[in-house]
Amino acid sequence: MTIAIVGKAADKRGASVKRPPRHTAVRAKQLFQELVDSPLSDIARDVRRGLPAQMVDDAADFLQVPKSEIMAITEVKAASLSRWTREGQMLPLGESDRLARVARVARVARQVLGSDEEAVLWLNTPVPALGNVKPLSLLTSDASSRIVEDTLARAAAGVYA
Repeated sequence: MTIAIVGKAADKRGASVKRPPRHTAVRAKQLFQELVDSPLSDIARDVRRGLPAQMVDDAADFLQVPKSEIMAITEVKAASLSRWTREGQMLPLGESDRLARVARVARVARQVLGSDEEAVLWLNTPVPALGNVKPLSLLTSDASSRIVEDTLARAAAGVYA
């Protein structure tokens, strides 16, 4: 499959430019992006069904962090994740819910900061209002995730965050 790109270079030549298929990492990143973009009702349904085990890798790619960091947040053991991924299984409910929490907070960060890139940067940068810790590291519980979301809401309202 090739994707035609029409841009400045193509306009100058009067033809479209072809590029090779996207790499797997880009596709994987897009799967987590779809979760971030999904309505909450769809996320709730998908969590009940279980998110694909591959989504842990996808989240790490999207958030530009080591997979081990996402595994710590979601409380996924390496051996289990390896088996689930190899067998094409879904994550159990708890792990799916924790991964969906990461997507939900990433969406809120994007809404407040204006782009995925800014959201990822903010999630990976120590924030003074959060005790100089990375917001992403606080997504290990619902309570601390809500603190991160509250900090984003205060920032959106113009309160120091």
